[in-house]
Amino acid sequence: MGDTTAHPTWALRAHAACEWVLWVVTMNALWWVFTLAGAVVFGMAPATIAAATLTRRQLRGEKVRALPEFAAAWRREFLRANGVLLPLILVGSALGATASTSLSLGENGLATASIAAGIVVAAVVHIVVPMYVSYELPLGAYLTTAMRWGAANLPHVFVALAGTVLVVGSSLALPGIIPFLSVGAIVVIDTALGCAFFHANERALAEAP
Repeated sequence: MGDTTAHPTWALRAHAACEWVLWVVTMNALWWVFTLAGAVVFGMAPATIAAATLTRRQLRGEKVRALPEFAAAWRREFLRANGVLLPLILVGSALGATASTSLSLGENGLATASIAAGIVVAAVVHIVVPMYVSYELPLGAYLTTAMRWGAANLPHVFVALAGTVLVVGSSLALPGIIPFLSVGAIVVIDTALGCAFFHANERALAEAP
């Protein structure tokens, strides 16, 4: 009797896991296509927001048509997404280049400072992306709101960063998965964690005396 009831449970879990793996692969492929469509620099931010938007809807159980709705979100959010994320992407890239150059020149102090600043920028991006798809804020408010929220919820920020570290570590160990899974996994994990954190925070505020 136990085997009869257990088997469907595991089958459903395996099916759900396979669906999410397929979703990650799909978001990863669309992210690359639309990032390249925006000449990389201008395509990255709206592609990230589009992937996060569709992932949030997927988490809510909505029916999503991946390609047309990704394309629509990419076009719709092109200017706003670049306005919010592009400065962070450029600063993060500059800090990464500085850290790499400093390490090669033996300037360990500058390299350490650049890496530390880069981690802060990455943390802000991890908050801004799910916040952007969860709340309608003035364009200039996302950065300051994300920084305030992150400072008040450091454990949540560390968990989000740990998810990215796990994906990056797996990608370095298995470089073959990078074109097919890595970016999609980072965006999906970040969106899932961020939306869960925001929901928990809203519930705690609602229940507070």
